[in-house]
Amino acid sequence: MLSVMSRSWFRGDEVLVAIGSVKGAPYVTSLAVALAVRWPTPGALVVEADPAGGDLAFRFGARREPGLSELAADTRAGRRGGDLAAYARPIPLGISVVFAPADQHHGPAIDAAGQATQAIRMVAHNCVDLLRAAAARRAVIVDLGRLGWDSPSWSLAAAADVFLVAMRSGVEAVDAVQVRRDRLRSVPGLRSAPRLVVAGRPLCTEGEIAGVTGMAVVGTVPDDRRAADVLAGRAEPGWGWTRLPFLRAARALAVSLQVHAPHHVPAAVPSFVGPAGRPWQAPVYRP
Repeated sequence: MLSVMSRSWFRGDEVLVAIGSVKGAPYVTSLAVALAVRWPTPGALVVEADPAGGDLAFRFGARREPGLSELAADTRAGRRGGDLAAYARPIPLGISVVFAPADQHHGPAIDAAGQATQAIRMVAHNCVDLLRAAAARRAVIVDLGRLGWDSPSWSLAAAADVFLVAMRSGVEAVDAVQVRRDRLRSVPGLRSAPRLVVAGRPLCTEGEIAGVTGMAVVGTVPDDRRAADVLAGRAEPGWGWTRLPFLRAARALAVSLQVHAPHHVPAAVPSFVGPAGRPWQAPVYRP
């Protein structure tokens, strides 16, 4: 079941969606992938921006490069042009992903920022316009992972047209969101109020969850072991896998987000330059 956010028709350009959690990271990556797979228009991209490191390249046996690290390195070198799709790699589910580094720690100090954290911090500082330009042509789904108090991904959440907070059903999960609601709603530059997606059968109504947390529930997704195995690369998709309950719920949510997301004026589209200055023709992957 999906809540109705507004009745204004979405006017043609795509949307930048950010998904995170506040305690653990319940199904955030799976939901990001499922939304991209079931997005109503083809070519949706997933961007891994989890400071704990990316998982999808390992799950699907894909090369990580070019990915988030290369995007960060290019911006550090002063090359801020290009197309986000130039840094994406395909996975067998029919979509493309900008992979984050796997390493969580970097350098000899025990408290040193990890490679993923460093890359995300640089991308959040330099590449918001690039992300929004990409979202003018195709849906861009950003996996923020767990949003700790000092996460470098907050800036990406602020820049999104839609900011989703994933949570499990249950009293503890509702309380975890409730105690962090002020942080979620007071992100500097926040373009869209955070909204909740609940996994599993809720123990209370959407209205009750919204009343306690102060955030609307825009959708629920079921526990679905078969879909979880496919989205984690542990099982082959097989015929008709997009009709699994989790994927059907993701489709309904994707349609609602595309139709009801706030209209935005896209940033100027940068020159079409790929990693290391090579021209790039972005492939289109159809789910």
